Amino acid sequence: MAIMPTYPGVYIEELPSLARPIAGVATSIAAFVGYTSRGIDNRAELLLSFSDYERLFGGIASHSELSYAVQQFFSNGGSQAYVVRVPRTGALGAKVTVANLLFTALSSGIWADGQLLIDVDRIGIPPTAEATAFNLTVTNLDDNTVETFPSLSLDPARNNYVVAVINDPDTGSQLVNVATAGALSTSAPPTTTGTVGSDILSAAVTIAMGGTAVNGTVAVTNGSNAITGTGTNFTTDLQVGQSVVFGSDTTGTPYPITAITDATHLTLGRAYTGTTAASTTVTHWTTTATKDFSLVLSVSQPTTVPPPLPLTIRVFAQNGPIPQTAAGLAAQLESTINATLAVRWPGASVRCGAITGSTAGTWRIRVNGLLPGPPSASLSDAILSFTTPAGPAGDAATVLGLASPATANVAHYALGTGHAFGSQTASVAGSDGTSLPGTGDLVGDELAFTGIYALERVDLFNLLSIPDATRASAGNPAALDNNVDPNAVYSAAISLCQRRRAMLLVDAPPPVNTVSAAVDWKTSGLGVHQENGAAYFPRLRLPDPLNSFQPRTFAPSGVVAGLYARIDASRGVWKAPAGTEATLTGVQSMAYKLNDLENGVLNPLGLNCARIFPIYGPVMWGARTLVGSDAEGSQWKYVPIRRLALFIEESLYRGTKWAVFEPNDETLWAQLRLNIGVFMHDLFRRGAFQGQSPRDAYLVKCDKDTTTQSDIDRGIVNILVGFAPLKPAEFVIIQIQQLAGQLQT
Repeated sequence: MAIMPTYPGVYIEELPSLARPIAGVATSIAAFVGYTSRGIDNRAELLLSFSDYERLFGGIASHSELSYAVQQFFSNGGSQAYVVRVPRTGALGAKVTVANLLFTALSSGIWADGQLLIDVDRIGIPPTAEATAFNLTVTNLDDNTVETFPSLSLDPARNNYVVAVINDPDTGSQLVNVATAGALSTSAPPTTTGTVGSDILSAAVTIAMGGTAVNGTVAVTNGSNAITGTGTNFTTDLQVGQSVVFGSDTTGTPYPITAITDATHLTLGRAYTGTTAASTTVTHWTTTATKDFSLVLSVSQPTTVPPPLPLTIRVFAQNGPIPQTAAGLAAQLESTINATLAVRWPGASVRCGAITGSTAGTWRIRVNGLLPGPPSASLSDAILSFTTPAGPAGDAATVLGLASPATANVAHYALGTGHAFGSQTASVAGSDGTSLPGTGDLVGDELAFTGIYALERVDLFNLLSIPDATRASAGNPAALDNNVDPNAVYSAAISLCQRRRAMLLVDAPPPVNTVSAAVDWKTSGLGVHQENGAAYFPRLRLPDPLNSFQPRTFAPSGVVAGLYARIDASRGVWKAPAGTEATLTGVQSMAYKLNDLENGVLNPLGLNCARIFPIYGPVMWGARTLVGSDAEGSQWKYVPIRRLALFIEESLYRGTKWAVFEPNDETLWAQLRLNIGVFMHDLFRRGAFQGQSPRDAYLVKCDKDTTTQSDIDRGIVNILVGFAPLKPAEFVIIQIQQLAGQLQT
């Protein structure tokens, strides 16, 4: 801003600089698309190490070609990659419905069954908060990942609406998504919830109730209050205080059990009122019918005692036995709580008294030796009495099965277990699908951002590997899997690479395991023929850590991508990723061992070969693009030249956006010449171009000759950037001549 002088003195004005430095983009960010054993479906995840892959995608799996390729990439020098998980055909994510909320695992397959848990509570939510407010916790038992979402709402009109928060792609859950599964239910679930009236413990307990069918049939006489079982052991399956429901009783009213005479006779608390005397199956409700149990205790002391640290105890028996007797359940609580207390407060202990009844009653809990202070004997017992959930119809406490005011979890709702209890009305197991992803799965849908098109959401990638495109048949490692068509996959992939200025690494299929087969494949079998790709032969043999490190044949693109990254870091993108420096880490052998003459047949066709040499070991011995055959004479014959051009293009594309909408005159042209010239000169100094001087190495032209008045009128500024690339010394020819002795005269 120009200074307006008003008083005598010195004024300082800061002028904008004409320099706008252009930063070179990364050159070796690899992208991998294919099947992984777990992970979010069709989402590109950034990895900075193979440990990241293990955390997000479950590590190496024998049926996942991609998992090995990613490991090989990082082992050979790669440092940054994106992975897109393509699920198996027909795969489904595990689900659970809690009240009116349907939670689905973002990663399809059976791996999530019983491993993903949903918790709902109102801990820490003030009583004055909205009635639909609650907290949600998602836990992955597979790797102990915990996601916490406080103060959510069941009201779609609020900005903390559970569906919007959980499904947010940036800040939401990375484990599940949620959808509404119908109208809110206002009926209380079949649960009992505990309350406490003591200053020693502040607690709430919930036992989920579930229906279980007793095996066998019973003969029912209309109007009688006694039933006889056939093939049913009542003394084992039922308890006094429970209830039974008869399928033939149209009222559906539970009948309390008042006595169990023996294994086949029991007495009901009232007469049977069904309309038929036929045999029927008995269904009974019991605390032992479901194996999911949750307890939260917040332990505190009277104000006269120095307060201890806050403590939360969670008791959970997922897929484990809950004792059938009240005394057994109390013993389990006592053991679990004491195990936690032993860590936080050595010397403290808990004793749980018996509970009376199975659906209502009281536990007495005494805490002994709880921190320094008055003797524990002077403290009264904590009493947990069981009541029925209460609360206004439609609020979170009722709909989600919480006490009102709720202070604890209802239960751990597990995805994919098939259990139905409490507010959990359905839990559907995941499915691994029928087969590994096929052609359509790998290519995906461009509009839905699935398959390779998930990479459209990635800002930058430079290398693309699709090991599943040439996946071997499960029954024959030398044959191609019939579910994939490499040419169809590579055709879509090369178009994406052309658009995103990236290189496609093409793997030779398993049947291409001889020189003649390689010639046929490169000349007539390979359906892609663009400069943004490079083909590699033969397939590589590396040790398989899942099979006692026995050699296994792999597609080479994972190793090659890592090699590209290593050479870029040490020498630059203009150096060919080939030669004795281009060692292939981890490679033990190859599906076909080439000699010089055979290599001489394939190299002129533009097929890059891996070789094994004495002393040097396995190396990459070719650096040509898909249009690199001698017959074509393409300017993009060599991989380093094409990749250098892509690097310059992407860097200038990003580094000159500031010029858009600037006044199109000599001032702008001079700025563009300056900034692009500085960028190109830096590459020249680093050895990226031919020539002994900048004049011989590159040119940048932007003036009235490149941008005419007609261009200016159309809003166009033209910049001409040229460079003299370094071409690899592919053939080193040494001429040796024998000189005759010279006679001195």
